[in-house]
Amino acid sequence: MLISSLLLALSSSLDSLSIGITYGLRNTKISKSSQIILAIISIIVTTISIMIGGILKNFLSDIISKIIGSSILMLLGIIIIVQSRSNSSSFDFNNSNIIDPSEAVALGIALSLDSLFIGIGGSIFGLNISLFPILVALLQLFFLNLGNSLGRRLIKIANIPYDVWSTLSGVLLILIGIAKLNV
Repeated sequence: MLISSLLLALSSSLDSLSIGITYGLRNTKISKSSQIILAIISIIVTTISIMIGGILKNFLSDIISKIIGSSILMLLGIIIIVQSRSNSSSFDFNNSNIIDPSEAVALGIALSLDSLFIGIGGSIFGLNISLFPILVALLQLFFLNLGNSLGRRLIKIANIPYDVWSTLSGVLLILIGIAKLNV
């Protein structure tokens, strides 16, 4: 389960890299207080999603749970790939080039939507409720900061497509869903 938790957390966090790169290319910073808000929202949303999945699991047979959980992950992967074809939106509403705490709430909710559905699907498989939300929050912050730093450096070197990491995240979800059907 540790490897599954890590892969699902990685998949739900890869969008943060794309968003971080976007902000880096736009020279937009994310304040420390905003990063704390992002982590808290991520932990709360992911924990709630795992609880919802745990409740659903109690009412479903193991085979049905496996099919539903896998289907949710694969469908979300497909949705993420389709959405990755559109440009990343900015949550810097006041165009200050700094994501402040109020803007971080909107960004945190947007980043946590993937985690919500991944948590429900993963919980049906018995995802670790204490480990997964923390992994998601840490990986989101890591990828957001890494992406921001990369974007700032790459602005002078190359034009990176924004959809690369989102597409990779979607493919990873589809592969995890397929793998879970065979377990």
